[in-house]
Amino acid sequence: MKENTKISIIPAEIDQSSRYKLLISTIVPRPIALISTISSSGIDNLAPFSSYNLVTSDPMSIVVSFIQKNTGKEKDTLINILETGEFCINSVNVSMMDKIVS
Repeated sequence: MKENTKISIIPAEIDQSSRYKLLISTIVPRPIALISTISSSGIDNLAPFSSYNLVTSDPMSIVVSFIQKNTGKEKDTLINILETGEFCINSVNVSMMDKIVS
């Protein structure tokens, strides 16, 4: 790296895509989950998420982070959760790993 090279990690100075790539490349390993939801009209949804984790065991709590679609709209998983108040986090097992990582 050149001595004059500047790397900015100030969010306002880098675009959303670059911030996302920085975070997913520095926070490893990232757990992968499949979050299942059902829309208020009964449509099933299963989506992979790498932005989730344990918060505390008492009370049992998790955190899931939702990033908007490239169109700026909310993802179906978030919409379904807000509409119904229900979701299920499914752990990825070893036999699914190659499909999830690729």
